Amino acid sequence: MESPPIATAVKSVPVLEADVDEAAKPGQTPPSAETAKDLADMDITELVNVKVSPFEVSSQLDSGYKASNSVSGSRFDTPIRDLPFAIQSFTASFIKDQKPRDIFDVARYSPGVTYRSNDFNEGNANLAIRGFAVGSLAGGNIQVLRDGVHGPSIFDFTNIARVEVVKGPSSFLYGQVAPGGIVNVITKNPQRQFAANADARYGAYGQHRFDVDVTGPATSTLAYRFAASYDQDIDYWKPYDAHTWNISPSILWQPSDRLSVTFKYENFQKIEEPQLMQKPGRNTQNGVVPTATDPNLVGVDVPGLANNWNSMAYSDYRNSNTHNLSTWIDFRANEHWNLRSGFSHLEYEVDALFTGNFGMANNTTLMQGRRVRQQVYSNRDDSIELQAVGKYDLGFASLRLLLGGQYVDRYFARKAGQAPNDPALGNVPTASPLPLWDLSNPATWNRDTGIPFSLLTESALDQRINYVDKSVYGGSTLGFFNDRLLVLTGWRWTSTESQVNDRATGIAQSTASRVTPQFGMLYKLTPELSLFGSYAESFVPGTFPINNIDGSSSIPAPTEGWGYDIGLKASLFDGRVSGTLTFFDIRNRNIVNDLAQTNALGAVVINNIQSGEQRSRGIELDTTIKVTDNWQLYTSYSYMDARITEFSGQDAAILAQDPNTLDAAGQANYKNINLFHNARLQMSAPHIANLWTRYDFTQEGFAGLYLAGGVNFVYDQTLLPNSPASSRQTYALINASVGYAWEAAGHRMSLDLMGKNLVDEQYRPSQSTRSRPREFLFTFSVNY
Repeated sequence: MESPPIATAVKSVPVLEADVDEAAKPGQTPPSAETAKDLADMDITELVNVKVSPFEVSSQLDSGYKASNSVSGSRFDTPIRDLPFAIQSFTASFIKDQKPRDIFDVARYSPGVTYRSNDFNEGNANLAIRGFAVGSLAGGNIQVLRDGVHGPSIFDFTNIARVEVVKGPSSFLYGQVAPGGIVNVITKNPQRQFAANADARYGAYGQHRFDVDVTGPATSTLAYRFAASYDQDIDYWKPYDAHTWNISPSILWQPSDRLSVTFKYENFQKIEEPQLMQKPGRNTQNGVVPTATDPNLVGVDVPGLANNWNSMAYSDYRNSNTHNLSTWIDFRANEHWNLRSGFSHLEYEVDALFTGNFGMANNTTLMQGRRVRQQVYSNRDDSIELQAVGKYDLGFASLRLLLGGQYVDRYFARKAGQAPNDPALGNVPTASPLPLWDLSNPATWNRDTGIPFSLLTESALDQRINYVDKSVYGGSTLGFFNDRLLVLTGWRWTSTESQVNDRATGIAQSTASRVTPQFGMLYKLTPELSLFGSYAESFVPGTFPINNIDGSSSIPAPTEGWGYDIGLKASLFDGRVSGTLTFFDIRNRNIVNDLAQTNALGAVVINNIQSGEQRSRGIELDTTIKVTDNWQLYTSYSYMDARITEFSGQDAAILAQDPNTLDAAGQANYKNINLFHNARLQMSAPHIANLWTRYDFTQEGFAGLYLAGGVNFVYDQTLLPNSPASSRQTYALINASVGYAWEAAGHRMSLDLMGKNLVDEQYRPSQSTRSRPREFLFTFSVNY
């Protein structure tokens, strides 16, 4: 989503984004360092056009759904059409029209992005890009970035102004990240003119939501912003209840046009009583290979369960609480260099009790075990970062430089207690401490069960993990022939230390370091059409010990990813049609998998080998079209072949054997490799297409009326790699809205009706959840 070419980002005049109200227009030349002016001496017209940091995106250059610039792809404000890789940036206008509940409601419009699981502590930000999970670190579940640093696993859109999706390995910019790409949510900034917005929403199944967002100047040098919300989710699943609170204040102090200091805080709480967990817990086949009488049912739903079924008891709960404090100082040293120093503190805790699905003993029964388990996850993340952006005109070329260093101190703890099984029944899933459920008989679904916390036994898997990451990075972009040819190079050195304190295995320590490069080139064939290519690498250090074949244990080597993008970027018909076409190929290796062996006593033992490899390749297309001045359209499409190309390191040799001649360990390996070799990655889909459009009426008598709608189409999606082909799903979601905006007493007001999932499609957003039903939402908004 991009707009016509502009000068380099450091030459533009970005102002703080104004998603409450447009506060300024671009185009004024910023004062030089020698002519710096105190803000106290400026009038309001000068104040709203003061240049801020190049580390802030120039959102005022957006036009509706069409984003001009991005900060996530280069760490400083850069035109999207000048970046030699695929990136989608979703504007405040696009986000507002989606009325999103979670990050996937917006990110799904980026080609090749799918949702994953929300079990236990995974939150609502667990995405996959090009088949690879965004979550990059074991423990703590860091799924997305927030203002360029580690973000929480659960949040809503109260304080989000923009969502940017950068494709491909990005360790040069962000350190330890998965190879598919990153998602960066950009929060709202204080504005220099007063503006306020209040929304009230009511919808199907009793859901309702209230939002308020106020910003303005406190003094001539100090601006503030306060955003808050309360949300009550639908009363649809039985049983289920969830509500959230969000409070997000921020301030900006800018004593001159060379210096600014920003403080932001966000507290988000989600209370679920009980939470939603719907995984049926079925198994693979008992034999080596599936047959008609012994099928593989992993991920296959239990027939007859209603879409609003929930496995939880009335006493279950999940409380999620996030605190995020961040601050940064931006300083324009001279006409060549801009500096930023930043600090971010994140705390995230999940306290959950669940009495749900303990699994079924085999695939011939629908008798489900019931467990009682309390689990607490605690996360802390402190990040310190220094960055510098420079620009020079060398005569024969332009030069942009990025230098930086980062220090990250993370802590993750997992504590659990579980009711022991009935000793008379052993350890099978149906050795449940509670009465079993027959999933075919609702009369057995007793939800009034519970066990006192005092009877729960401590888990042997309790863990505490400490990480320290240190990194330095540097990159450059050289522009030749009046920036017609852009050449990007960059390297990052990262050193990571971790310590795992595990109740079962004791303390394990590990260190790892890598240099991860990124190279790219973009050539403007014409002012409207550019050809680009890029190569980048990623890595994620190993954290948890593995059991080696020789009986020892060790921390595995980092997983390593690398990949390339080749494509075209276009901005046609005076910028009315813009988009990116990309071919990509990504590999990820050193994946840890299980290997069964028979020991000297004849028993089968499970060890680990670091031999796995995954590959994703395909084509992506995204376009933004301004059909007329009041009709805009966004479309995206992806073809993706994301698979496990190697499981054991010797897949071909093992699969060439006759499984009937193998011992128990050999048959266990054959079974696993047969299930996973060449299997699609979790929740990947070969074809995904999205469309969203909006038309604003301007004709006399209809002015203020608008229509919007779209479709999300997913074809042949895989739930789990070892799920059978019969569990794959194809579905289409149709959403639409109609609204009317008017002015009264000098205030702009609007009322709209939105329908989501209009055909009431039933599908699985992830392997453990079911779809939301058809919903209608009424929203009333007032802007001051």
